[in-house]
Amino acid sequence: MIVNSISSAIAVERTVGPSGEAVPRFASLKADNVNVRNGPGRDHKILWAFKQVGLPIKIVSEYENWREIEDQAGSRGWIFHSLLSRRRTAITLDPDEKGVSYFSLFEDSSKSSAQIAKLSKGVIVHVISCTGDWCEVSVNKKLRGWIPQDLIWGLFEKEPIE
Repeated sequence: MIVNSISSAIAVERTVGPSGEAVPRFASLKADNVNVRNGPGRDHKILWAFKQVGLPIKIVSEYENWREIEDQAGSRGWIFHSLLSRRRTAITLDPDEKGVSYFSLFEDSSKSSAQIAKLSKGVIVHVISCTGDWCEVSVNKKLRGWIPQDLIWGLFEKEPIE
C-alpha cells in the first residue's frame, strides 16, 4: 500500500492497481454515451448510461481492463478503461446546499477579485490547476477563472494540481 500525502493536513491512502496507476484516483468520461455495468465484463448487466462527455468520476478499483467507478452521488459500477480519460474535470456542487443561489467564478484566486461568471449546480469545468484551496478552471473552453476548491467535486480534499 502507498500513502500519498496531498497536503500537510490531508493524506489519502492509495494502492497501485493492475494498470500501474494509483487507486483511488479521479478521471473523466471520454465519450458522451458510456454504459455502466454491475460487474467487470460485457456480459454483466448495464445499470445505467452516462450521457455527458467530460463528467468527472472516481476510479475506486480495477480488474483487468475494467474500472470500478463512483460518481458524484456515490453510485458505483464498472466501465471499460478506454472510455475514460486522464483529463481532470470537476462538477459544481449545489449552491442551495451552501446557502447561496449560485457560485462565482473569479478573475483571480481571491473572493475580492472580479466576478466573471455565475455557475449553477452541475456545471462541468476543466481543471487547469489547484492550490488546495482554489482551482483555476475553464468552462466551455471560453471562460477561464478561479473557484474555491470546496465548491466542486472531482478532486480529493485539498488536492493540489499543477
